Amino acid sequence: MWWIVEGDLVLGGIALRTATTDNVLRLGHVGYGIRPSARGRGVGTWAMGALLAHARAAGLSRLLLVCLDDNVGSIKIIERHAGVLEKLVDEEHGLVRRYWIDL
Repeated sequence: MWWIVEGDLVLGGIALRTATTDNVLRLGHVGYGIRPSARGRGVGTWAMGALLAHARAAGLSRLLLVCLDDNVGSIKIIERHAGVLEKLVDEEHGLVRRYWIDL
């Protein structure tokens, strides 16, 4: 897990799950959150780009990323990093997009 900071302000965080467990197959290899006041500034896109290098270094050849179908910000971040939509899944909390990024 890495904190995303600007000066002494925490803008968000991003985490890489390197094991392929049932949890990862459901939630994805990557989890992140950006504080509302920092959204729309490219912070998430930057953090995802930096995380891809860590994923390669950890020996991963591809990453699963999962987000809700109405999360436009996450969709843009994933697709900017060559995320390929695998499928949409109807889950209890809504429609979920499953993407893969080849490293």
